[in-house]
Amino acid sequence: MTEVLLVLLIAAVVVGVVVVVVRTRKPTAPPARIDPLADYPEVWDPYAIGVGDIITYAGIDHVVRGTLTLDEEGYRWYEHLLDGSTGRRWLTVENDEGELDMTLWMRREGTGLEPDGDVVLDDRVYRQLERGTAQFTAEGTTGTAPTGIMDYADYATADRTGLLAFERWSRSGSWEVSTGRAVTRSELTVIHAGPPQ
Repeated sequence: MTEVLLVLLIAAVVVGVVVVVVRTRKPTAPPARIDPLADYPEVWDPYAIGVGDIITYAGIDHVVRGTLTLDEEGYRWYEHLLDGSTGRRWLTVENDEGELDMTLWMRREGTGLEPDGDVVLDDRVYRQLERGTAQFTAEGTTGTAPTGIMDYADYATADRTGLLAFERWSRSGSWEVSTGRAVTRSELTVIHAGPPQ
């Protein structure tokens, strides 16, 4: 009987020690969370936008599906195909005489328009600003050939609030028509797909 009491006493002491240790031990904190964007700069580079980047405009996220690099006799600009919940649009980024120039474009189907003289669309008159031919290379999904030559014609309303673009991706192809809106850096947020090189 003494042995049974001794075993019970030892068990009670062990249980008491375990309870005291558990109650006095400080809880271990979960591992600290790490900011997944900590390695990205606060200021994004408009000339480094590329396939896989996320661009937020008007509160809607868009993924850059493809990028076209266009070159007209050494003058380069970029067109990025953005895909978001409200559909697809194109973002043009160019350095125009030292100034950043960005435009968001929406495709207009079934207009039947061609870049000949003044053009009327949605009761607005557009006049041609420039016209030319450029070489292009494509990366990602663009709907174009990997490389080639394209024709373009850019139009604007008299007050420059309305922009209209014509693009033709082969000499025998039809003109694609898009309406555009100039955007500023502050209207866009860009998360580059990888840390800057």
